[in-house]
Amino acid sequence: MSPRTARTSARSAAPSVPPSSPAVELPPGLERVARRRILVTRPVVRIGLGPGERALVKAGDSIEAGTPIAERTPDAEVVDIGKLPGIEAADRPGISPATSAIAVDDEDEEAPRRDRRTPPVPGKWWVGGAERRGRPPLKKPLNRVAGTLLFETHGRWRAAVGERHEVVEAPFGGVVKDARNCVEITVEVNGSAIPGAIAAGEPSRGYLDVPRLTDGELWASALDVGKSGAVVVAGSRISAQAISRARAMSIRGLVAGSVGQGELRDLAASLARQRASLAPSVPFGLIALDGYQRRPLPTPLLALLAALAGREVAVSTDPPLLVFDVVDVPLPELARDWVRVRSGPHAGREGRWLEAAGLRRFRGGIYLDAAVVRFVDETDTTILPIADLERFVL
Repeated sequence: MSPRTARTSARSAAPSVPPSSPAVELPPGLERVARRRILVTRPVVRIGLGPGERALVKAGDSIEAGTPIAERTPDAEVVDIGKLPGIEAADRPGISPATSAIAVDDEDEEAPRRDRRTPPVPGKWWVGGAERRGRPPLKKPLNRVAGTLLFETHGRWRAAVGERHEVVEAPFGGVVKDARNCVEITVEVNGSAIPGAIAAGEPSRGYLDVPRLTDGELWASALDVGKSGAVVVAGSRISAQAISRARAMSIRGLVAGSVGQGELRDLAASLARQRASLAPSVPFGLIALDGYQRRPLPTPLLALLAALAGREVAVSTDPPLLVFDVVDVPLPELARDWVRVRSGPHAGREGRWLEAAGLRRFRGGIYLDAAVVRFVDETDTTILPIADLERFVL
């Protein structure tokens, strides 16, 4: 499905959002309902780095989507690289950088070699020979390995090194706030984002695909190679089979209302096996907007996702966000008295706030502050605890 086709089908299938109320003030008692923000601007996201991985950017750099920002080492292992002399030892005659195995600060490639020599500290990039991994087979050339220094013990350094290195591209544009090898890259994103509750996988980017049926569970048969490169809205819940099929079809991400812990464990195990096999794969991210409990996607969020259909979006896993950098997206109109049940027997249902009902007795003999709500397509009213409700704000 092309982005234009996905945008057209999504807009025709998206539910309408009740218009905004002309009243400026909230109805009495509604201010006690928990607010849920559906849009955040210029969020700060984190991209984690592990041992043997380094950042290719530094604090203050401006990046765009697709900019190389990090280098991962999928076959990293901890090895003993021996003693590493500091600057004073490297400056002595007869000791060259190749023989002294000085840690190299490669942030400035134009700087003289002597200026780029730095004392060995944890996190510095190190380059050495494959003999550090043990005696190589006879009559075979020695491959170079590289990685990051970890720690020093009894005068000898340990490092996480490997022969393979993969470049990580930025899934969104922004300004780098912090960059530390083996730790993280923090970016202030240029754009807005829809916050989620749970995320798994890796940061990814693709065009947003919103199928017609988004209230139920996304079946694995609905995913095919035509959605390759897309971030697919999966509806209320996704299964482990759908996640596996999406990764096999090179889909970049899934957005759902909820996800089970079993599916998250299966995804983590699959990613671990993928890394252990050293087979290349495209980044895949998963985000659940509501958490673990099965609930349909909220109407305001569906309207916003439908407006984003066909546009480039990014999945951030820390924190869970669906990021987009467009400014001409029509925002849904939110009625001030529009509420949604977030827990309890009626979880996921939406309707209008009518009035506060004071203390009422509920199941188990518990007295709670209650409210009178009329659900969509119903004429009767329902009394619910205020603590079970939520209202949406931009």
